[in-house]
Amino acid sequence: MHTPCPFCYNSKNIKAFVLGCDPTNFSDNGKPVQLKYVFSIGEDPRYFKDILANLNLIGLHLEDIYVQNMIPNYLEEETSRNKEWKKIAEEYLPQRIKEFNMIDPKQEIPVFLTAEKLYKFLLNDGEKALKAGELYQLKTPIPIVANKNKLGRPLIPFYRHFKYNLKNWEDYLNNFKNIQELNNKAKTNLTI
Repeated sequence: MHTPCPFCYNSKNIKAFVLGCDPTNFSDNGKPVQLKYVFSIGEDPRYFKDILANLNLIGLHLEDIYVQNMIPNYLEEETSRNKEWKKIAEEYLPQRIKEFNMIDPKQEIPVFLTAEKLYKFLLNDGEKALKAGELYQLKTPIPIVANKNKLGRPLIPFYRHFKYNLKNWEDYLNNFKNIQELNNKAKTNLTI
């Protein structure tokens, strides 16, 4: 099976990275599903539609994002059942850092995390991991600052499960509107 390609519509206009766990998926009657692009973007909308709906709510679209998986290759077991996932992810971490830094050397572009497993994995050792509900209730500052995580970039939990539809989390949604305003002001100040 070939590795799904990262998705990027316009490499000169990336405003956010979206990071999944891995492409492993056995939803075809127990057989592995082969994807051309991560999350089957452009082919099968069911894997990315909820994420895209949330991105749209904060003003981001397919043209604004770069989408990749932490582990780009297919694994023997799906993420939730894979006891080796963290160990395998550690092996790919330097590749993700290098890939994102090639696109954004200043390390300013935030990374939207589509799963709690990613959030817990990417926190630096010693950082307290909060439950999804606590994150969405803003019990900690969002985005998670770069010096608290292994990617060295702002991290934003942005879970794909329908329970985390931003329409149900008004304060969390409003937090992103403020982040967008701050980012826009910072960019304006840099160009003056």
